[in-house]
Amino acid sequence: MASTEKFSPCKVNLMLAVLGERPDGFHELLSLAAPTKFGDTLRAETADGADSLSCDMEGVPTDSSNLVLKAAELFREATGLKAHFKFDLKKRVPAGAGLGGGSSNGACALLAANELCGNPLPQKSLEKIAAKMGSDCPMFLTRAPVVMRGRGEKVFSLKSEARECIGRLKLLIFKPDFSISTAWAYSQMRAHPEDYMRENAAESALSEWLENPSVSGLPLINNMQIEAFKKFPALQIALEEIRARFRVPAMMSGSGSACFAIVNGLEDGEIAGLSRLIKEMLGESCLVARA
Repeated sequence: MASTEKFSPCKVNLMLAVLGERPDGFHELLSLAAPTKFGDTLRAETADGADSLSCDMEGVPTDSSNLVLKAAELFREATGLKAHFKFDLKKRVPAGAGLGGGSSNGACALLAANELCGNPLPQKSLEKIAAKMGSDCPMFLTRAPVVMRGRGEKVFSLKSEARECIGRLKLLIFKPDFSISTAWAYSQMRAHPEDYMRENAAESALSEWLENPSVSGLPLINNMQIEAFKKFPALQIALEEIRARFRVPAMMSGSGSACFAIVNGLEDGEIAGLSRLIKEMLGESCLVARA
């Protein structure tokens, strides 16, 4: 049987501006997002009769609710092919983190299915399928930092200078052992419309950085933090302490609960000290990963 293996990266939102609710019930977004070198591994091979998924992380669903199997189903619908697939997922990215792990897995499954069948679908077709799977999914087909608009399905590539700037980032990603439901996070935005960011202000902040990209000038905005910090004040306290003690930018990614610090200016020993501080504040069970 033919097989392939895909690295399935998580992402961070270096900017996430939630602009308001759309008529379709989703939210209008403007985001600067980037895949990282921290992620999962998805192995896929052709199979007879039915799709299957195994995963080494407890609690991850392996039924049709998982985007990996949804991707296989949508691939067959789009191509008319009868192919089925056996997937094995080695998982490192936690759920409920705001890191897009499930979306990345689904996008990688779509790429794997297409590859195993001889690449019958062009990139644009894959992007349309990915948009059906979820708002974050299309960005993971690009394997590069992007600007996302709409509900996240409209993906725009960056010019080389901006890509290279983001490529120089060194991150420390961390997630406490509690999660934040994406549905809850957006329901709180809906209940508190004063938290929405004005579109012209968001576009202006992003345009200014795109015109003159720099690590120090990144538009580190995430208005989903507002309600998240009310329910989970430990996150806000931890981020404030990180900024004060290590003089580095730090922010929540996506809808949380994962956060990241940009550690370009720190030596290895300082990064180790920052990692210890995070575990002291958020618990030894807190995931801490360099990316």
